[in-house]
Amino acid sequence: LNLSPPARRFPPPPAESAMSRAVWQVGQMVRETGIALERLGCRLQGNYTFLEQLSRHREVMALVSHKKPVVNQGCFVAPSALVVGKVEIGAGSSVWYGACVKADGSEVKIGTGTAVQEGAVVTADAGNVTIGNSVLIAAGAIIYSATLGDNVSVGLNAIVNKGAVVEEGGAVADGVNVPAGTTIPAGKIFAAGGLRDMTVAEKTSAAAALTAAGAAMTAHSSASNATFATIAAEKDSYVWNTPKLDEDPLGLITEKPPALW
Repeated sequence: LNLSPPARRFPPPPAESAMSRAVWQVGQMVRETGIALERLGCRLQGNYTFLEQLSRHREVMALVSHKKPVVNQGCFVAPSALVVGKVEIGAGSSVWYGACVKADGSEVKIGTGTAVQEGAVVTADAGNVTIGNSVLIAAGAIIYSATLGDNVSVGLNAIVNKGAVVEEGGAVADGVNVPAGTTIPAGKIFAAGGLRDMTVAEKTSAAAALTAAGAAMTAHSSASNATFATIAAEKDSYVWNTPKLDEDPLGLITEKPPALW
């Protein structure tokens, strides 16, 4: 597989004057020299270097100088996640693939050992967001300018609206929309039928999911920070990346010839 850049064709020289044509010829020589040097560099470093591309996506992005995220040691922010604005994430917390933590209006504070799972959104558009320690925000959940105490769990695709407070050990069931200003007392769960006590199974399930997220952080962080050479070699090893050629597309060799009599 030749990954060197293809030969390039330049437009014809202008016909205004001899000087213009001479300048064009010099420019063409300089550009062709640059292409030749680029090919030589690719061959010296390995063809995979030509695949390197600059992406504007940044997992952690500051909006202005005074709104810079602070991600403490031991955190994992997935490559496709986004942490933007005045956000502070405590040690050992994780923001998983496709999740967004955005503080362009107010600020977001996330404690230690908390997991913001795939596709979840935490936004401080209408006021500060405070999230405690060991909190599980499940995939697809949305937190709008709300407060979550320690050991809180928010279920799949649930929505916690502006000014809502979930006290320590409280929970929000899957797919539930918590109205603005609602307070969920400690140890209670806000489900489709309203507030009720959490069952032992619900508490165990939330704790297990949070533990699993913490255990997976190391492997995902290591894979996300792999070198470019490692990533290229890994892609080359995929089965779907090595197409099989049909040595007999017309069936002249492998098929049994028809009987003549």
